[in-house]
Amino acid sequence: MPPLPTPLRAAIGLVATALDEARHLPDKAIELPMLAVSTALQVSLRAQQRYAHLAARGDEVLSRRDTTDEPPPWATFDEPVAVEEPAVVEDAAGFEDAAVVEDEPKPPRKTVRRPRNGKPSAFDAIGDE
Repeated sequence: MPPLPTPLRAAIGLVATALDEARHLPDKAIELPMLAVSTALQVSLRAQQRYAHLAARGDEVLSRRDTTDEPPPWATFDEPVAVEEPAVVEDAAGFEDAAVVEDEPKPPRKTVRRPRNGKPSAFDAIGDE
């Protein structure tokens, strides 16, 4: 008997493999949710890696540019504005409060509860100088 052609032998092997897999399908059905989750995480990780690679490539391209300390010719800057120091006023409880210069509009104020023991903590003194 002459040997069967290779494509026919491959087709018979494919059918046998499909039957074997069909017998194990109930066992593999339990694994399908975990397989789906792990595949989704793998795709997500690959996308993040590609994104990071593109960002690194962009940084590499940008680092080749000539950089100088001089501002570009199209950039304009305002003149510095003089800032007045607010006067410090002490209220009746002994807490310092920065008074606002009357020519300027008042910024919104934060309200902070007074400490229970009467002494301000280090956090109450942040920004006070």
